[in-house]
Amino acid sequence: MLVGRSDRFFRRVWRFNALAIATVAVLLVLSGLIVVGTIAYDHMRPRRVTNVVNVGEQDAVSNEFSLGTPGAIAGTPFVEVSLYRKQSYGGKWSDNNVVNLLFVNSFTNESRWLFEGAGQLILGSHWMFNRADEARTAVAVGAFYVVVDGDTNGDKRLSGNDLVSLAAVAADGTNYRKLIEGIEEIYFVKQVADDKALVLYLKDKQAMSALFSLPSMVPLTQAKLPSWGQASWPARGGSHGYLP
Repeated sequence: MLVGRSDRFFRRVWRFNALAIATVAVLLVLSGLIVVGTIAYDHMRPRRVTNVVNVGEQDAVSNEFSLGTPGAIAGTPFVEVSLYRKQSYGGKWSDNNVVNLLFVNSFTNESRWLFEGAGQLILGSHWMFNRADEARTAVAVGAFYVVVDGDTNGDKRLSGNDLVSLAAVAADGTNYRKLIEGIEEIYFVKQVADDKALVLYLKDKQAMSALFSLPSMVPLTQAKLPSWGQASWPARGGSHGYLP
């Protein structure tokens, strides 16, 4: 009698174990399928990148252009409008690419583009004023622009991984000129006095500082920045971010 009960008990235990093992196996298979599906979807879905302009002829590129929100240039009748270039190529899409600037005179309704076309990438702008404190009565005298105007690393893209130029322009969008070319990294752009602006940058692996006169925005002095011990200034971060 006891033997029969014992057999039934063990048969139930084995059935439970078999059911538990089967359930775990099914869950593992489903988990594996979910992981594989997630990885496949992640590789197949379009990827978004920012501040990258494709210039390679081997890729099928779809371009869309749009104007940004106009911004008044302080103390002047001029308005600045960004031209954005959005691209889709090779399973990726890139937006927020400022490739040109439109300057509009709100008094005369005359307008002009900063560049003739969309073959460059503007990574940043820094406006200068007649007063360093940027009070409400300050008047813009011009701007420094960080511009990628060539594919210097050969990857068929214009991006923060390329060398950049520091350029200047008057408040009305005229007199565009390059001040420093072949820059690896820009660390700092700041108006430090009513008549001076300071720029810290890296070129040819050498950290440099430069003072520019305002409002003319012509270079005054340049100097090498000292290193400390075996440390060196960081290079090629790709974003050309600025130190606070």
